[in-house]
Amino acid sequence: MMLNIKEAADQMTSMGIAASEQDILQWIEEGQLKAELNQRRYTSYKISIHDLAEFVVQKHTEVSADKIEQSKREIRQLNDQIQLLHTRLHIEQSKVRTLKKMLNAQIEAVGSNTSQYEELLGLNQKSNTQALKKEFKKLLKALHPDRGGDERLFKVFNDHYENLK
Repeated sequence: MMLNIKEAADQMTSMGIAASEQDILQWIEEGQLKAELNQRRYTSYKISIHDLAEFVVQKHTEVSADKIEQSKREIRQLNDQIQLLHTRLHIEQSKVRTLKKMLNAQIEAVGSNTSQYEELLGLNQKSNTQALKKEFKKLLKALHPDRGGDERLFKVFNDHYENLK
């Protein structure tokens, strides 16, 4: 069965490839789509349904290959972002460990004196115990694991808060 250019364009559109009659002519002239010149009129072409089906499969394959390449690029970008996040996580974990060591060293050096807590929380030396507890609660709230804080750091500060009570 042979199709004219208009029928071929309609068939391609029904197969999911948006194509106008001009697109069909261009593909024929570029040699991408096989067609025979009409014997009666040398201005129109006849296209075999088989050749049209092969062309449609080829176009779908090209589109699929483009989508696969796009997906691969996106996956590479996501993997790069994951690596960056892992690096940042390790840096933050290192900061937490260092902060814990510093805090424990300071506590051991000073003891459980409340003035040391006041200094650590940035309060003046004459702050009352109520203000000190309030600042500890704010800090604990910010460090709570349910709010995205570090669980180990929360436990360290919570222990110091319990000692203050």
